[in-house]
Amino acid sequence: MGKLTYLRPRRGDIQPVLVLLTSHRLDCFLVCIRCLERYTDCSRFKRIYIVANALAPEHLAMAKGFVARHANAVLLERGPRGLVPAVLEAQNEIYAAHIDDVIIKIDEDLFVTPHWLEHLIDGYLDHAERPDVPLVMPLVPISPPGRHVLNRFLRLSYPSERHMFVGPPIEENWVYHRWMWEKLVHENLAEVYLRDAPPKYAYVGYLTINCVIFDQRMMRLVLPFPTTKVAGQTTTDEKAVNLALAAGHMKVAVLGRSLAHHYSFSKCEDYLRSHMPLERVWRFMQGLPDAPVVAPRRRWPVVPGELRLLKVGG
Repeated sequence: MGKLTYLRPRRGDIQPVLVLLTSHRLDCFLVCIRCLERYTDCSRFKRIYIVANALAPEHLAMAKGFVARHANAVLLERGPRGLVPAVLEAQNEIYAAHIDDVIIKIDEDLFVTPHWLEHLIDGYLDHAERPDVPLVMPLVPISPPGRHVLNRFLRLSYPSERHMFVGPPIEENWVYHRWMWEKLVHENLAEVYLRDAPPKYAYVGYLTINCVIFDQRMMRLVLPFPTTKVAGQTTTDEKAVNLALAAGHMKVAVLGRSLAHHYSFSKCEDYLRSHMPLERVWRFMQGLPDAPVVAPRRRWPVVPGELRLLKVGG
């Protein structure tokens, strides 16, 4: 009997549609689009949608400037402020129009890193024929899936600081927010983690939807998103996706070797801004090396930050 093989598209043939949601965090949006333009060939996208939810005039001007710089970009202005109904209605329209395309959705406070798109597309292609893994996301340290994937590394590298990365849920854990950003910015945590050659993928049964790639396998399960209250409560795209994952006993693939950085969940934002301003984060993001994300593993530390890390955990 002949062997059944799938003819999957080459990485360069994938032209995803990018959907970027922005509402009120102008400074985050600026860092987001600067990183996007710095570390991405934006012509790789079939279309870029900036979903602008009730923006202030200066914020709207910045969004229009981005669209003017990219021939494949479109600005969708929607109000009133809030996911329901404005943002979910916009997503319903976009996804219905691109049901046969590959979608990448990111939020305004998500900052990409070098080669993020190549890694994300590779992850998508590796799982494109798997109905049980309909979504792929990068490793995002300030997110529940990211914290889960980093668990062993953090326990081994920072045993004396365990109280800084365990405790309340990540969404309201301001201690973890500050600690993680300080480790990223001052101690090169991401590079040290990647040099340990972690597994290519980890699998979790839920996601935070700051940055994710998917196609019609997921869209046909969740669309249209509810644009009114369900059982007296408003819903979100994230909640709808997680309910579908649970109902179908499906998983999300988390890239083990490609990171993107989520600034903050809303409950911790004010505190984090007072201790890790966006200006400092932007300087850190500018300094990321434009080189392959996974460097060859070394047996010696290469910068002072790594020396401090090794002293802490070994």
